[in-house]
Amino acid sequence: MSYDIVVVGGGIGGLTVAALLSARGLRVCLLERQSQVGGCVARVEFAGYDFEPGMGLYPSWGPDEIHERVFSELPVTPPETELIESDFVVRLLDGTDIRLSKDDSSYFEQLRKAFPECGDGAVEFYKTVGKMAGNKPVRESTGAVTFGARIGQTIGAFWRKPSSIRETTDRVALDYASHTSDRFRNFIDSQLRAFLQTPIERSSFPAAGVALTLPRKQLFSIAGGPAALAERLAESIKQSGGIVRLNSPVLRLAYDNSGRATGVDLLSGETVNAKRAIVSNMTIWDTYGKLVGLNRTPREMKKSLATVQGSGAYLIYASLDHSAASRLPGERLLVAGNYALRNSADDDENCGEFTLAATSAADRRAPDGKQAVTLKWAVDVNDWFSFQSNEEEYEGWDQAALERFWGQLHRALPELGGDIEVVETATPRTFYDLTRRKLGMVLGVAQTPEAVVLSHPTTVPNLFIVGDTISGPGLAAVTQSALALANTITR
Repeated sequence: MSYDIVVVGGGIGGLTVAALLSARGLRVCLLERQSQVGGCVARVEFAGYDFEPGMGLYPSWGPDEIHERVFSELPVTPPETELIESDFVVRLLDGTDIRLSKDDSSYFEQLRKAFPECGDGAVEFYKTVGKMAGNKPVRESTGAVTFGARIGQTIGAFWRKPSSIRETTDRVALDYASHTSDRFRNFIDSQLRAFLQTPIERSSFPAAGVALTLPRKQLFSIAGGPAALAERLAESIKQSGGIVRLNSPVLRLAYDNSGRATGVDLLSGETVNAKRAIVSNMTIWDTYGKLVGLNRTPREMKKSLATVQGSGAYLIYASLDHSAASRLPGERLLVAGNYALRNSADDDENCGEFTLAATSAADRRAPDGKQAVTLKWAVDVNDWFSFQSNEEEYEGWDQAALERFWGQLHRALPELGGDIEVVETATPRTFYDLTRRKLGMVLGVAQTPEAVVLSHPTTVPNLFIVGDTISGPGLAAVTQSALALANTITR
């Protein structure tokens, strides 16, 4: 079979590109190895619960924002969304709750009260963050804003500023928190680890500025979760005349005698040809390691890929009584970790930050009287592929992690009491089995000053990449990046 565009992978990035290109009149075929679309945000259902797949941070669903602009081109309506009225909350180690208010004056007042030892320094840090991330976004021809473009625009906007500001491109977030307390630095570090997968001492300050503004934006709940977005995009592809093929694992690129990529070979032995372009919705590592092939990947690209770091996640899917949910400070919250204890002998006590995302009671994604809750810890993926030689050892490793994290949960959120129960867990191996992403890494890539700048084009002329490893984490960033790529292909 021959198409204009072949898209490999049915995550949000691949689905958005395919939906837009189909709506613009190109003949598109999307290939997904699983039996459902969504990739990392595919529907997670257990025992009558429909869980959020991650932290539940969904901005940019308002008027003229990225999702409205995308769906304005499509033949389907977007999923229903509802503005979350409550602020995202960060709980510190001492039990202090800080609401990441959208209003600066209210937020700065909170910072001064929560960090009396360095209130002015904490406010000054966030004012600098606001200067870095508060500029009007850079728009593509139809309004797309990529994570990289936002950071690049942030850097450019500051080039004509005093030298102390221009240095932001080479400095890390910790440099700008030097006049604050350990408590405040721990507060920032926990957010950067959760939202950017990069610790404060390594996080590029422009990237940190973007990440720290994310939970302070207007956040929305999506009826049916982000899987509803994936399913709506798949329906749009079909209505526009495109093809969505599930259970269709792709093996590698197909090449002609001159070495030009002409399509993809499936595991079944079939070849699907692409006249115009191939879009990989695989990670940057897997695009080259599996699709292109290491023997066809230039040496310099191999070196660059070796510097790109990612992380994985351990998730607990839990059932929460409505009564307990009402005792929490918010439906979306982050419990700060302890920077001082990381990698110490006492690191089991309270070293790792984690997020809690509860589905809305009105969304009916849980049995009566219950809410579905997702708890997420970032973990080193290598541990989950290096130390278990058989299934029994893996199950033991999973159980030990569950017990450790469950203890952290109850120490940090004692108001839960016995009103929360484990339904299921997910590890990096779970995500590898689901998505075949390298080592199950699902949280984007670390954003350090020396990090390689990744983009849609690859070393193969008609092959492009879309997804969180080049756009930054989150649905909005991936959607923005996908729109930008669709514009590139069709202009």
